[in-house]
Amino acid sequence: MVIALDEQLTTKQVADVLRVSESSVKRWCDSGVIPTVRTVGGHRRIARSALMQFLKSAAGRDDRALISGDQLARMGVELESLQEEQDSPPPPKLTGSLDQQRLREAFEEALLRGDEPGSRRALTQWYQAERAFAPLADELIAKTFHRLGDLWECNQIEIYQERRSAELCVRLVHELRRMVVDPPPEAPLAMGATPEFDPYSLPNQLIELVLRESGWRTHALGSNLPFETLASAVATHRPRLFWLSVSHIENIPTFLRRYQDFAESLPKEVTMVVGGRALTDEVRPKMKYAAHCDNLRQLADFAAALRGQRQTWGDRDN
Repeated sequence: MVIALDEQLTTKQVADVLRVSESSVKRWCDSGVIPTVRTVGGHRRIARSALMQFLKSAAGRDDRALISGDQLARMGVELESLQEEQDSPPPPKLTGSLDQQRLREAFEEALLRGDEPGSRRALTQWYQAERAFAPLADELIAKTFHRLGDLWECNQIEIYQERRSAELCVRLVHELRRMVVDPPPEAPLAMGATPEFDPYSLPNQLIELVLRESGWRTHALGSNLPFETLASAVATHRPRLFWLSVSHIENIPTFLRRYQDFAESLPKEVTMVVGGRALTDEVRPKMKYAAHCDNLRQLADFAAALRGQRQTWGDRDN
């Protein structure tokens, strides 16, 4: 059985791979041995990455309480291959502007066609090379959408193509999120949103993904939210970090006045981080914040520093 990188498996499919009973798989899911998500209808789904991690762990322990040695030897995924994958270095990063440009072009073309499988393939190939979400968000997704925005402003694409591309990318980012292990309950909480009159949801999704990869629990509150309700959320949940993504400002003086009131209402322990293309050199100096991030790598580095960790992009553990 061949398992695609982004595939969500049923318990029966996993039982077929492991050659065990479906009831055993369900028991491991319910006990937390295999990380599992639930569909809206309550059905268990297992990410390919979670299954592979389970197999590697079982193979390394030879855990006969879970799977016998004979069963391990009969698995559809051979243990020798798993060990080679575990011991081998991560795949090389994309090198040279030609490879990156080729993937950006493929991603852009697929988005404009509304081609979900093609868009997914481009994202998957980039992630397999980078093994981190912040570079993928900055170098592939953000640059592609800047390009789409330019094309729309020049009347080279229709507005529906730009909006459809954004909706499609949001769905794909949700799929990527399933690949991130849930942070422990004691992990610090990060919360954020886009302000009133800013309808863009994709930046929130990317920020949440990058912070979760960095070990933070996250609550993305949504888009187009007034500062009054953001203040209420902070007062209720007391996050360690609050992000504000600003892609559009309807009225700069009104935005600055409301933002100032919000920033002054924050408890001292809440760290305010802002970003987004609408925070120009005219707007940003008039705002109070702890950090301004031009991209998601900067956000990941700042979040790691806030937790007392060091982020190293060239030498990541995978």
